[in-house]
This record gives sequence, structure tokens and C-alpha cells, in this order.
Amino acid sequence: MPQESENSRRKTVVISGATGGIGRFLCRQLRQEGWWVVILSRQADMPADIAADMAVTCDLMDAGAIATAGVAIREACPRIDLFISCAGTISPQTVGVLDGERVRRQVETNLTGVILLTQEVLPNIAVGGRILFVNSMAGVFPLAGSAVYTASKFGLRGFARALAQELRPRGIHVLSVFPGSVDTPMFRDEMEQGGSLLNFMSWPQAPERAAAWILAAARGRKEEHFPSIIDRIFPPLFLCSPVFLRLCMPVMTVWSRLTRWCYRRRHGRG
Repeated sequence: MPQESENSRRKTVVISGATGGIGRFLCRQLRQEGWWVVILSRQADMPADIAADMAVTCDLMDAGAIATAGVAIREACPRIDLFISCAGTISPQTVGVLDGERVRRQVETNLTGVILLTQEVLPNIAVGGRILFVNSMAGVFPLAGSAVYTASKFGLRGFARALAQELRPRGIHVLSVFPGSVDTPMFRDEMEQGGSLLNFMSWPQAPERAAAWILAAARGRKEEHFPSIIDRIFPPLFLCSPVFLRLCMPVMTVWSRLTRWCYRRRHGRG
């Protein structure tokens, strides 16, 4: 727990999903900048390679664990300057063969647990503080074969936008980032399980680069951040016009196959 003198000098950030591919680099960069870093993890002990000052055990699939973690965070961090929700999971399956446990895991980790955890930390978010949700392009673009994941990320986007309206009068800024594919263990596991080919519409970026982009976005004023102007414009057009999506899909599929082939060649999986 930070001492009073430390609290007066260092800003506090709380990060969920800190042990994941992107989360590790978020912790590292924020710690280097002098932040007091508090992480939430399902693991009882903080991994040795995570740059954090404090670890709180929390399973986003357990409402009781979230409430307990919330008490610990509020006691240890009377002022939270930044809350980053970075936890997420995906289990690609077509709707016809959905497994109930996989559905529950994705919805509770990606949406329900995020909502409950946000509620727990909210009382201590400082005026002028920020809440940042690490979403996914699946939050604006439907991925066949990952319908449940898509639904959870669409829901997270809606929650963030509604929360932004609620907290604006309190001077708390809520924003979402929608990184493209990031070359993390979660991404590689997803593709091994038959994840959407459209993940390769852009080259999977390194997690440290994604983390730097996310932190740059956290300092901005926009409520939603996309990696490129194309990513910002085309997904809404596809949602407004399913016909446009069907017309573009053959070109997108060919491009994604080419990118995937190059990716596999580079990683010796040709």
C-alpha cells in the first residue's frame, strides 16, 4: 500500500488483465513513468515479471471475488487517476455448436465482470480521472465464428458510451480503444482454435507497440480511438449496409489470406 507521501507524488493506476500480452507492457510503461501500479489478477501471487507495486486477486467470473477486490482497492487507493480494463478472453465457435461454459466465460470476463469491477472502483476515481476500456475491432465489426465474443465486445462499447454520459458531469473521462490484431498468446491461441481469418486484415502488431498506442490514447480527449482512419470509417459502414459488407467480403478475404500466409512464413509455420 502506498504511503501518504508517495500518494501525493505519484499518480495511481489500476489495471485488470495486467498479466496478459498487452497488460504486461502497460504496467511496465506506466511504472517507468512513475505511476503507482495496482494490478488485478486471478493468480494469488504477482508474477515476477510484472512491473507493479501491488497485486489484488480477482476473478472476473466471480461476483463475490470482484466485490472483495473492490474493497481492497478502495482501501489501498483513496485516489485512482486511471482505471484500465484490459482483461478479455475468446473461444471461437460457430453458434450451432456453442458450449455453454465457453459462452459464460466470454460474457462474464469480457462484459459482466468488467461492469461490476468498474462499479467497484468508481467511488475512488478522482475528478479529472480516466476510465479506459481496451475493446476490440470485434466491438464494431461482426466476426463470423466468434459471435459470442462479438456480442460481448459490442456490449462493452455500449456500456462505455453510456457510462461516459453519466460521468461527464463529474469530470471523469471514459474512453475506449479498439486495437487491431495484437501478436499475443491469446491471439495465437485464437487462431489455433479457428479464429476469424479477418483478424489478418492488418498485420498483428507487437504488444509493446499496442501498449504505447493505448497510453497515448489515454491522454487524449476522444472517447473512441482506432488504429487507422480506415478502421474508424469502414466498420460503421458495414453495419449500416450489410450489402456493402457482402460486396467487400471477397476482397477482404483474399487480403487476409495473403497477410496470414506472410505471417506464418515469418514465424516458420509456412
